[in-house]
Amino acid sequence: MNQPLYSIRQLRKTYLHKPVLNLSSLEINEGEIIGIVGSNGSGKSTLLRHLAFLESPDSGEILYKGHPAGMLSLETKREVSILFPEPYLLKRSVEENLLYGLLMQQENLTQPELYSRANEALELVGLRPDKFLHRSWHELSSGETQRIALASRLILRPKTLLLDEPTNSLDFSGISQFSEAILHANQNWGTTVIIASHDLIWLGSLAQRQIGLHFGRLMEFSTSNLILGRWEEEAEGLIYRFSDGQKIQLPQGTRIGSKRGVAIDPRHLRISHEKPLEIAPKETTLEGQVVAISHLKKSDEISLKLSVGNQTLEGILDFQAFSLAPFYPSQKAFITFDLEHLQTSWMKD
Repeated sequence: MNQPLYSIRQLRKTYLHKPVLNLSSLEINEGEIIGIVGSNGSGKSTLLRHLAFLESPDSGEILYKGHPAGMLSLETKREVSILFPEPYLLKRSVEENLLYGLLMQQENLTQPELYSRANEALELVGLRPDKFLHRSWHELSSGETQRIALASRLILRPKTLLLDEPTNSLDFSGISQFSEAILHANQNWGTTVIIASHDLIWLGSLAQRQIGLHFGRLMEFSTSNLILGRWEEEAEGLIYRFSDGQKIQLPQGTRIGSKRGVAIDPRHLRISHEKPLEIAPKETTLEGQVVAISHLKKSDEISLKLSVGNQTLEGILDFQAFSLAPFYPSQKAFITFDLEHLQTSWMKD
């Protein structure tokens, strides 16, 4: 078996005495497209900065291709390129911004080869070279700036591409073009792509797997089904009440962590058109309304999001099963799950 591209062991990072990353173990394989999900402050950007070798952990280690990050050569570190949420362009022309990285890396390319790479990068992000190559940085819209910033990474044909909220300033066509550019890099150059994004539907259409972060810790699955706070201790056990009056009741003796949260694996939810006539003693059924449907092309599954009171819960359905009995937006549906599948110690230590 090939060694992972990245291996993280017992990584800890603290800012101003506040822990922001606490990762016991994480591996990323070469050629993967990975999604990183989590709320603001969950540690997504900090993790990307560590993967880009821009920050060092307080303790623990990051291995890249089996070698400690602190011992990598500059040439190896340049295999990794990162795009920030608010990209910075040099106060120069688009052409100079695109060629800067290649020239810094002292690529042995002829002038025609340089311009061929620049044209290719622009076309990948959906911008015409004859229109944009000689445009100045201050003549670009925010969406065009974002596209040029990605093109300036793509021109390098990086081994690893890290993207932090890359679709923030893009319109619909820009997001579609970003998707095509990311897939091109992955499929044609073998680029490993790691994306942190709040756009879960877009991310689900690209990522082969997702990593959930919450308070700097890893979750085993997406943060969609994380229910935090408002757990009340009553005689019959812990109870969470949704805003519409429905509830989840945990058995007596159940204890949850200091963050007062539980998580439900979306593949352990059963979603039905009708309320089940019978459920097992440890099962709970909730009534919800379909709010989003998306096709997870990588796994050929359907992500079905339902609102239950003030919460949104996600179920993952087999595409064939969904085709036989489809759901539609705004439709009523029922969610059934076994309480034993609730993870009350959902954060990996």
